[in-house]
Amino acid sequence: MIVSLCSLVACKGEEAVADKPTGERRAEPEPETPKDAEGGPFAGFDFEAARARMQGAWVVAGPGGRVAWSISDDALIEYADQREHKYDFSLYSPCQVALTDVAAGETTYRPFAFVDGALHVGIAAPMGVVAGSRAIVCAGGHVYVLDGDACREWSEMFDDWKSKAADCRIEGEGEARRFVVGEDRLRFVGGAILGEAGSRDRAEAHPDFAAAKAALAVTAAADGDGGGGEALETAGDSSGEPSGQ
Repeated sequence: MIVSLCSLVACKGEEAVADKPTGERRAEPEPETPKDAEGGPFAGFDFEAARARMQGAWVVAGPGGRVAWSISDDALIEYADQREHKYDFSLYSPCQVALTDVAAGETTYRPFAFVDGALHVGIAAPMGVVAGSRAIVCAGGHVYVLDGDACREWSEMFDDWKSKAADCRIEGEGEARRFVVGEDRLRFVGGAILGEAGSRDRAEAHPDFAAAKAALAVTAAADGDGGGGEALETAGDSSGEPSGQ
Protein backbone atom coordinates (compact mmCIF):
# COMPACT_ATOMS: atom_id res chain seq x y z
CA MET A 1 0.00 0.00 0.00
CA ILE A 2 2.81 2.39 0.83
CA VAL A 3 4.43 1.76 -2.52
CA SER A 4 1.10 2.35 -4.25
CA LEU A 5 0.56 5.73 -2.51
CA CYS A 6 4.09 6.88 -3.37
CA SER A 7 3.49 5.89 -6.94
CA LEU A 8 0.32 7.99 -7.03
CA VAL A 9 2.13 11.02 -5.64
CA ALA A 10 4.90 10.60 -8.19
CA CYS A 11 2.38 10.36 -11.01
CA LYS A 12 0.65 13.58 -9.94
CA GLY A 13 3.98 15.36 -9.84
CA GLU A 14 4.85 14.15 -13.30
CA GLU A 15 1.46 15.28 -14.64
CA ALA A 16 1.95 18.75 -13.11
CA VAL A 17 5.29 19.16 -14.83
CA ALA A 18 3.98 17.87 -18.14
CA ASP A 19 1.04 20.31 -18.04
CA LYS A 20 3.36 23.37 -18.18
CA PRO A 21 3.60 24.91 -21.67
CA THR A 22 7.02 24.13 -23.06
CA GLY A 23 7.23 27.57 -24.66
CA GLU A 24 6.28 29.56 -21.55
CA ARG A 25 8.30 32.80 -21.24
CA ARG A 26 9.67 33.29 -17.74
CA ALA A 27 11.04 36.82 -18.38
CA GLU A 28 11.61 39.34 -21.15
CA PRO A 29 14.71 38.47 -23.18
CA GLU A 30 17.83 40.45 -22.48
CA PRO A 31 18.32 43.09 -25.19
CA GLU A 32 21.23 42.48 -27.54
CA THR A 33 22.06 46.17 -27.85
CA PRO A 34 20.74 48.37 -25.00
CA LYS A 35 20.61 52.00 -26.03
CA ASP A 36 23.04 53.16 -23.35
CA ALA A 37 25.51 50.26 -23.63
CA GLU A 38 29.19 50.95 -24.22
CA GLY A 39 29.59 50.44 -27.94
CA GLY A 40 25.82 50.66 -28.45
CA PRO A 41 24.14 52.99 -30.96
CA PHE A 42 24.09 55.98 -28.60
CA ALA A 43 27.44 55.57 -26.87
CA GLY A 44 28.79 58.96 -25.89
CA PHE A 45 25.39 60.42 -24.99
CA ASP A 46 24.72 60.96 -21.28
CA PHE A 47 21.06 60.03 -20.76
CA GLU A 48 21.09 60.77 -17.03
CA ALA A 49 22.57 64.24 -17.51
CA ALA A 50 19.98 65.11 -20.18
CA ARG A 51 17.16 63.80 -18.00
CA ALA A 52 18.39 65.88 -15.06
CA ARG A 53 18.49 69.05 -17.19
CA MET A 54 14.86 68.53 -18.21
CA GLN A 55 13.53 68.44 -14.66
CA GLY A 56 11.37 71.41 -13.68
CA ALA A 57 8.65 73.57 -15.22
CA TRP A 58 8.46 74.55 -18.88
CA VAL A 59 6.27 75.99 -21.59
CA VAL A 60 6.82 74.02 -24.80
CA ALA A 61 5.31 73.60 -28.25
CA GLY A 62 2.36 71.24 -28.51
CA PRO A 63 0.33 69.86 -31.45
CA GLY A 64 -2.58 72.18 -30.64
CA GLY A 65 -0.59 75.09 -29.25
CA ARG A 66 1.77 75.82 -26.38
CA VAL A 67 1.47 73.67 -23.26
CA ALA A 68 2.96 73.77 -19.76
CA TRP A 69 5.05 70.87 -18.47
CA SER A 70 6.09 69.91 -14.98
CA ILE A 71 8.74 67.17 -14.97
CA SER A 72 9.67 65.49 -11.68
CA ASP A 73 11.83 62.37 -11.89
CA ASP A 74 9.93 59.98 -14.21
CA ALA A 75 6.58 61.81 -14.01
CA LEU A 76 5.35 64.56 -16.33
CA ILE A 77 2.20 66.64 -15.91
CA GLU A 78 1.00 68.50 -18.99
CA TYR A 79 -1.35 71.47 -18.69
CA ALA A 80 -3.33 72.54 -21.74
CA ASP A 81 -6.85 73.86 -22.34
CA GLN A 82 -7.20 74.37 -18.57
CA ARG A 83 -6.75 70.64 -17.90
CA GLU A 84 -3.91 68.53 -16.52
CA HIS A 85 -2.82 65.17 -17.89
CA LYS A 86 -0.26 62.86 -16.29
CA TYR A 87 2.35 60.84 -18.19
CA ASP A 88 5.29 58.61 -17.44
CA PHE A 89 8.37 60.44 -18.71
CA SER A 90 11.54 58.93 -20.18
CA LEU A 91 14.28 59.59 -22.71
CA TYR A 92 13.64 57.25 -25.64
CA SER A 93 16.76 58.24 -27.57
CA PRO A 94 19.29 61.10 -27.53
CA CYS A 95 16.80 63.23 -29.48
CA GLN A 96 13.36 61.98 -28.37
CA VAL A 97 11.43 61.95 -25.11
CA ALA A 98 8.61 59.47 -24.53
CA LEU A 99 5.36 60.48 -22.83
CA THR A 100 3.37 57.39 -21.84
CA ASP A 101 -0.30 57.50 -20.90
CA VAL A 102 -0.37 54.34 -18.79
CA ALA A 103 -4.17 54.15 -18.53
CA ALA A 104 -4.65 54.50 -22.28
CA GLY A 105 -1.62 52.37 -23.15
CA GLU A 106 -0.36 55.05 -25.53
CA THR A 107 3.05 56.67 -25.93
CA THR A 108 3.81 59.95 -27.68
CA TYR A 109 7.35 60.75 -28.86
CA ARG A 110 8.62 64.34 -28.96
CA PRO A 111 11.92 65.50 -30.47
CA PHE A 112 14.27 67.53 -28.28
CA ALA A 113 17.73 69.08 -28.32
CA PHE A 114 19.88 71.34 -26.16
CA VAL A 115 21.23 74.34 -28.06
CA ASP A 116 24.04 75.94 -26.04
CA GLY A 117 22.29 74.56 -22.96
CA ALA A 118 18.82 75.84 -23.90
CA LEU A 119 16.14 73.16 -24.23
CA HIS A 120 14.20 72.89 -27.49
CA VAL A 121 11.15 70.60 -27.65
CA GLY A 122 9.34 70.13 -30.94
CA ILE A 123 6.29 68.33 -32.24
CA ALA A 124 7.92 66.38 -35.05
CA ALA A 125 10.64 68.64 -36.44
CA PRO A 126 13.96 66.84 -37.01
CA MET A 127 16.42 67.40 -34.17
CA GLY A 128 19.65 65.84 -33.05
CA VAL A 129 22.86 66.05 -31.07
CA VAL A 130 26.59 65.63 -31.49
CA ALA A 131 27.74 62.86 -29.14
CA GLY A 132 31.46 62.23 -29.32
CA SER A 133 32.34 61.26 -32.88
CA ARG A 134 28.71 60.62 -33.79
CA ALA A 135 25.91 62.79 -35.11
CA ILE A 136 22.55 61.44 -33.92
CA VAL A 137 19.37 62.80 -35.53
CA CYS A 138 15.68 61.97 -35.08
CA ALA A 139 13.84 62.64 -38.34
CA GLY A 140 10.67 61.27 -39.88
CA GLY A 141 10.15 58.76 -37.08
CA HIS A 142 13.65 57.28 -37.46
CA VAL A 143 16.88 57.62 -35.46
CA TYR A 144 19.93 58.14 -37.67
CA VAL A 145 23.47 57.69 -36.39
CA LEU A 146 26.33 58.98 -38.54
CA ASP A 147 29.81 57.89 -37.47
CA GLY A 148 32.42 59.00 -39.97
CA ASP A 149 30.99 58.08 -43.36
CA ALA A 150 28.81 55.26 -42.01
CA CYS A 151 25.10 56.07 -41.63
CA ARG A 152 22.80 53.65 -39.80
CA GLU A 153 19.06 53.86 -39.19
CA TRP A 154 18.13 52.44 -35.79
CA SER A 155 14.81 51.01 -34.57
CA GLU A 156 13.82 49.41 -31.29
CA MET A 157 11.64 46.65 -29.86
CA PHE A 158 11.65 45.81 -26.13
CA ASP A 159 14.76 48.00 -25.65
CA ASP A 160 16.62 45.93 -28.25
CA TRP A 161 18.00 48.34 -30.86
CA LYS A 162 18.75 47.07 -34.35
CA SER A 163 20.07 48.94 -37.37
CA LYS A 164 20.30 48.94 -41.13
CA ALA A 165 22.32 50.97 -43.60
CA ALA A 166 20.77 54.35 -44.43
CA ASP A 167 21.43 57.50 -46.43
CA CYS A 168 22.61 60.42 -44.31
CA ARG A 169 25.74 62.53 -44.56
CA ILE A 170 27.43 65.81 -43.70
CA GLU A 171 27.97 68.40 -46.41
CA GLY A 172 29.85 71.71 -46.34
CA GLU A 173 32.21 73.36 -43.89
CA GLY A 174 31.96 76.03 -41.22
CA GLU A 175 28.70 78.01 -41.29
CA ALA A 176 27.57 76.04 -44.35
CA ARG A 177 28.00 72.65 -42.66
CA ARG A 178 24.78 70.62 -42.83
CA PHE A 179 23.50 67.21 -41.76
CA VAL A 180 21.57 65.88 -44.76
CA VAL A 181 18.90 63.20 -44.44
CA GLY A 182 16.09 62.87 -46.95
CA GLU A 183 14.93 66.38 -47.84
CA ASP A 184 16.15 67.84 -44.54
CA ARG A 185 19.33 69.93 -44.38
CA LEU A 186 19.99 70.59 -40.71
CA ARG A 187 22.39 73.08 -39.14
CA PHE A 188 24.99 72.36 -36.47
CA VAL A 189 24.53 74.91 -33.69
CA GLY A 190 25.51 74.87 -30.03
CA GLY A 191 26.07 71.12 -29.86
CA ALA A 192 22.71 70.42 -31.50
CA ILE A 193 21.55 69.58 -35.01
CA LEU A 194 18.27 71.14 -36.15
CA GLY A 195 16.38 72.97 -38.87
CA GLU A 196 14.38 76.18 -38.94
CA ALA A 197 11.29 74.67 -37.27
CA GLY A 198 13.38 73.18 -34.47
CA SER A 199 15.17 76.50 -33.97
CA ARG A 200 11.83 78.13 -33.17
CA ASP A 201 10.84 75.42 -30.68
CA ARG A 202 12.80 76.79 -27.75
CA ALA A 203 11.23 75.82 -24.42
CA GLU A 204 10.63 78.51 -21.79
CA ALA A 205 11.92 77.63 -18.31
CA HIS A 206 9.88 78.76 -15.29
CA PRO A 207 10.56 78.63 -11.54
CA ASP A 208 7.59 76.33 -10.89
CA PHE A 209 4.49 74.81 -12.51
CA ALA A 210 2.24 77.65 -11.34
CA ALA A 211 4.49 80.18 -13.08
CA ALA A 212 4.47 78.08 -16.26
CA LYS A 213 0.66 77.94 -16.20
CA ALA A 214 0.48 81.69 -15.63
CA ALA A 215 2.81 82.34 -18.57
CA LEU A 216 0.68 80.06 -20.73
CA ALA A 217 -2.46 81.96 -19.73
CA VAL A 218 -0.86 85.29 -20.67
CA THR A 219 0.14 83.91 -24.07
CA ALA A 220 -3.34 82.46 -24.61
CA ALA A 221 -4.97 85.79 -23.76
CA ALA A 222 -2.67 87.63 -26.15
CA ASP A 223 -3.42 85.11 -28.91
CA GLY A 224 -7.12 85.25 -28.10
CA ASP A 225 -7.60 81.48 -28.19
CA GLY A 226 -8.52 80.98 -24.55
CA GLY A 227 -6.52 77.76 -24.27
CA GLY A 228 -3.00 77.37 -25.58
CA GLY A 229 -0.99 79.59 -27.84
CA GLU A 230 -0.34 79.07 -31.51
CA ALA A 231 1.83 76.04 -32.16
CA LEU A 232 5.48 77.03 -32.46
CA GLU A 233 6.22 74.45 -35.10
CA THR A 234 4.76 74.46 -38.57
CA ALA A 235 6.75 71.77 -40.34
CA GLY A 236 7.00 68.01 -40.05
CA ASP A 237 4.83 64.96 -39.45
CA SER A 238 2.61 65.65 -36.45
CA SER A 239 2.50 62.04 -35.23
CA GLY A 240 6.00 62.03 -33.74
CA GLU A 241 5.88 58.23 -33.52
CA PRO A 242 8.96 56.21 -34.38
CA SER A 243 8.17 53.98 -37.32
CA GLY A 244 10.13 51.13 -35.74
CA GLN A 245 7.48 50.68 -33.04
